[in-house]
Amino acid sequence: MEIQITSRHNKASQTLQDTITAELNKMEKFFDKITSAHVILDSEHVEKTVEITMSTQGRQVVAFAKAESIGKAIDEALAKTERQLKKLNQKIKSHKPA
Repeated sequence: MEIQITSRHNKASQTLQDTITAELNKMEKFFDKITSAHVILDSEHVEKTVEITMSTQGRQVVAFAKAESIGKAIDEALAKTERQLKKLNQKIKSHKPA
């Protein structure tokens, strides 16, 4: 999976980038056909926002979270992404061909 991390209004540390990469790689156990992921970290003013966009075969999963700290926002966005991937995987597995 190709992972791209973009940081707006500040510079994300290498440790933070490594943590995000490790967490995104864990998402492949919920849905194994992820082709790429793009994470946008924005820390404008007090609120920190995180947007995660994951591309799968023919579909896109988008999660957006706001919090007072970047860590909380990342955790919330990852949880939303995980929920969406599980739902997508279940939807594909339960689909019965005609």
